[in-house]
Amino acid sequence: MGCRTWLRDRPAMGIGLAIGFGLTVFGCAGANDPEKPENDGKPATRASAPGSGAQPTPAPPAAFVQTVAELERRTEEVEKKIDPLRREVESDPSDARKQHALGRALYEANFMEQGIVHLERAVELNPSVRTLLDLAAAYGGAARLDDAERTCKRLLRSSPDFSPALYNLGTLARRRGKFDEAVGYLNLALEKDPKFLLARLRLGDSLDDLGRPQEAYRTYELALGLEPNTPQEASGYVEALYRLASLDLKMGAYERAGQFLTELIQMAPDHNKAYYAYGQVLLHMGYPEEAQKAFDKHVRILATKEPKGPVAMGD
Repeated sequence: MGCRTWLRDRPAMGIGLAIGFGLTVFGCAGANDPEKPENDGKPATRASAPGSGAQPTPAPPAAFVQTVAELERRTEEVEKKIDPLRREVESDPSDARKQHALGRALYEANFMEQGIVHLERAVELNPSVRTLLDLAAAYGGAARLDDAERTCKRLLRSSPDFSPALYNLGTLARRRGKFDEAVGYLNLALEKDPKFLLARLRLGDSLDDLGRPQEAYRTYELALGLEPNTPQEASGYVEALYRLASLDLKMGAYERAGQFLTELIQMAPDHNKAYYAYGQVLLHMGYPEEAQKAFDKHVRILATKEPKGPVAMGD
């Protein structure tokens, strides 16, 4: 399956973050109290305390009210998914599979620490490769880097050729600014699996971090020679295009950068950073009006972007 197909199937993220704020918002007193009459067509206001002399507080904007309603809807959707899993765990807490499923669901809904509790329990009951990998991803998403590293190394002790664990150690090292160490782990992951597209992408990033742009450029080109097999890899393919365009832009290769960005935008029309970079390319090539259109598109997409959810677990 081509990478264009995968790009159409990415789920919306950020639901859990919205829930965290939504639960407090829903408890606030509303402006349109059902016990009070309408205000004769005037904007509704919240009443001040008797005798306070304070001016009435304006009602919240319509966009805010719509946002709260959307958060409430998403909260209900998440609860519908999590509640049955929670009941299954309560009925049989010694079932590793059920603990694992609940842990993943909680983590993916952005209830990270709650999810980690159940994933840890699943590992205690059955330390399988899949459960350990998901626990490591959850630790990483919660910024518990020492725990994530420890879990990946535990996984490698039983499965030394397991490339995702090596990849995770590489990304953890990069997050800590240990770029040489990251390059080492990512090269090991690619030795085990030369078609590991995400490892190729992150290797390019680490080489660029080390000030080795020519090697990074070649690494990104190699990533484009691989076929994405998951939505995450399809996103990685798009990011490799963006990285190549960015390096070309820095080197003054504006026409080639424009070609990469044109291909990227065709594949991922909601990639806001691509429009900003494309605007820069057009400015350098002497097309200010077209550049402004690209910048405007960048701003419009950015304004509608939802917050990112936690780091995706493997499937």
